[in-house]
Amino acid sequence: MTQILITIWFALGRLPFAFYRTLATLISASLTVLILIFARERRVVALTNLSLCFPESSILQRLHWVVAHIYFYLRTFLDRAWLWAGNEAVVRDRVHIENPEALQAFTSGATTLFLAPHFLGLDAAWSRLSLEVDMVTMYSNQKNPVLNELILRGRSKFGNQMLLSRQQGVRPLLAAMKKGRPLYYLPDMDFGERDSVFVTFFGVKAATVTAVARLSRMLKAQVVPVTTRYSDGRYTLRIHEALPGFPTEDDTESTQAMNHHIEAWVKDNIPQYLWLHKRFKTRPDGESRIY
Repeated sequence: MTQILITIWFALGRLPFAFYRTLATLISASLTVLILIFARERRVVALTNLSLCFPESSILQRLHWVVAHIYFYLRTFLDRAWLWAGNEAVVRDRVHIENPEALQAFTSGATTLFLAPHFLGLDAAWSRLSLEVDMVTMYSNQKNPVLNELILRGRSKFGNQMLLSRQQGVRPLLAAMKKGRPLYYLPDMDFGERDSVFVTFFGVKAATVTAVARLSRMLKAQVVPVTTRYSDGRYTLRIHEALPGFPTEDDTESTQAMNHHIEAWVKDNIPQYLWLHKRFKTRPDGESRIY
């Protein structure tokens, strides 16, 4: 059944852009209504996250963000069909690099860590950057083996990309970076207390991995943020300037500074940040569960 759905999904992604955009919009809007009605747990997670991060906002504002977020989540998920289909011309046309001159920052040989917060267009950013440079990244194995293989093949379509599972550890990642591969790293999920510190995210204590600070210091790597915005069937990729003065000698201080940067980018694009994730699941000792 999974394979049949994937076949239909990829067939949809091969349609002409105008037809695909209309159909994908209708599908995403229809599924948004169903999810709002039937997926209570995820709806509550998103609303809880938004109420914690934006306590001054009204319930109507949060509901608006949740509806928009679910729609964008579905819409960008459908777009993975054409992102992973292997058509370079399509990806170049639909994913625009806002400041292409910034490409020189990581094609010149400098050790680079791309900081890619969980905006919904992060796969679009990966695919587009894959057309310019061979990178390394880490992934979490999916329970469904068919879906897991699809993701690996899709993210390896262009160039000679290296995808490492978290079970492989950090050694092959370090070796790849030392040989000049930029690391595409997603820093803002709750992976538990291991290798994490509790720093604030919009004023709420959040278990946050210190890997960005540690890797940057160890390899003397520049940390270059990458953010992506979806709009009307296309994506705009922004390559930011390397974080100044990063890292400091203190991992907690550096990780807190990273979160403050992410907060600023989220405020500029609230509905397209990943609010469905249980970002505050891990709590400091003595604090009650949030979800």
